[in-house]
Amino acid sequence: MSCGERRAEQEESFVMTFQDLFKKSALELFPNQIEPLTLILTLVIAFLVGMGIFAVYRRCFIGVVYDHALNLSLVIMTLLVAVIIVTISTNITLSLGMVGALSIVRYRTAVKNPLDLMFLFWAITSGIAIGAQYYYIALVAWIVVTLALVFLKRIKGSAGTYVLIVTYRSDPAVEEAVRRCLHAQPGKFRSKVVKGGTTELTMELYLKTDNLNITQPVQNIDGVQDVTLVEYRGNLEA
Repeated sequence: MSCGERRAEQEESFVMTFQDLFKKSALELFPNQIEPLTLILTLVIAFLVGMGIFAVYRRCFIGVVYDHALNLSLVIMTLLVAVIIVTISTNITLSLGMVGALSIVRYRTAVKNPLDLMFLFWAITSGIAIGAQYYYIALVAWIVVTLALVFLKRIKGSAGTYVLIVTYRSDPAVEEAVRRCLHAQPGKFRSKVVKGGTTELTMELYLKTDNLNITQPVQNIDGVQDVTLVEYRGNLEA
């Protein structure tokens, strides 16, 4: 056998050995199946953590209207993400196919409250950790995030944001009296709508809970027809 043929045979043997090593490593990283007890434990922990997120969302909700459907989806999302992670961790071919399938999915549901988006991300993160069998990470994260939310909610302060809508007769004297009455209140002007002989003035006020009787002095002004004070918990445009 010539020197060139011997070198070609060695190179071919090296390539085959490297391919076998790669396949063996891939098989070791991605076992063919997961134990039934491990799967059941994963789903139970995912459900419990999801219910914990459910309880925190219900207790710490500060949006405009409580959305029970979104809260239910947090529990189911934790379970589904855990199932996805368990599935792709047992088969390398299936993991690549699922990544490709999920990459073409587009969700167009608008999330208006940033806190809702945070809870969705929390559920996804917990599902990933539980599906990867890092149960303690999901549990510790739930404790830390819950304590952070409770603490931040308590230091929010006693002053809240309110929207005051005053409807009065379109008269410069009446408008001057309304503005003079609201001048001492912390806040800013938002809008003014004039319809025929009626003017609607909208103000953003920052009031404490013991100072919500601002509507009475405005209502006593001659020419004022209606006064509405609503607590606002969303984002106001600048």
